[in-house]
Amino acid sequence: MQRRTYRAEIAYDGGAFGGYQRQPGLRTVESTLIDALSPLAGPLPAIPAGARTDRGVHATAQVVSFWSRFALDLAALREAIDRAVPEALVACDLRAVPRWFHARASAVSRRYVYLLDEGGVLDAQRIDRMLLPLIGRRCFGAFARDLPAGARTVTTLADARARRTCHLGREVLRFDFAAASFLRRQVRVMVATAARECERGAPENVLLDLALSGDRSATAPPAPPGGLYLVRVGYG
Repeated sequence: MQRRTYRAEIAYDGGAFGGYQRQPGLRTVESTLIDALSPLAGPLPAIPAGARTDRGVHATAQVVSFWSRFALDLAALREAIDRAVPEALVACDLRAVPRWFHARASAVSRRYVYLLDEGGVLDAQRIDRMLLPLIGRRCFGAFARDLPAGARTVTTLADARARRTCHLGREVLRFDFAAASFLRRQVRVMVATAARECERGAPENVLLDLALSGDRSATAPPAPPGGLYLVRVGYG
């Protein structure tokens, strides 16, 4: 029978899961999807995602893909996802796609938003100017954490900015980042380091200088995961 590939766009509350990737003994987004979809699609050893989300990190538009030897009922697939963890996981879109589509390998960009509730004490415009020099292709190893040995640390940051916005009735500092790919913990470390250096009154090129130094000990510990949202995975 001909292989059929399916793509789902999902949203989830990261606080309900131990991250996206399946891990023994943890309820993760991937393991939840496998349990929900396997009765309909057949055995699913893995369900790749367009972007990594760690424990506690949310998604408003995560993209996943899977395949089956059967022609599947899209409404039934969507209902199965929605029933899995009703208070924390929802299918926003589900469709059949070309056989070659792969949620991770086909992705060309990822966009994250971080919402920092810091009581309005930080200068959003100053942080925005601190982030601007980071845009471009360079080594971001100073902002990475927990990388496997030999991992690449060069990537292209396409967008990095900060502004004031309102979230759930509170004023927060919103960070926007976009790149072809991100290193582990990169966004959360950039947010925490930008906030720390703004409080210190550091010069506006400080984040670029830290990136060029490659010194992970000079950057701040990652900001808490609950402020981070995956908001878009882009495809060519």
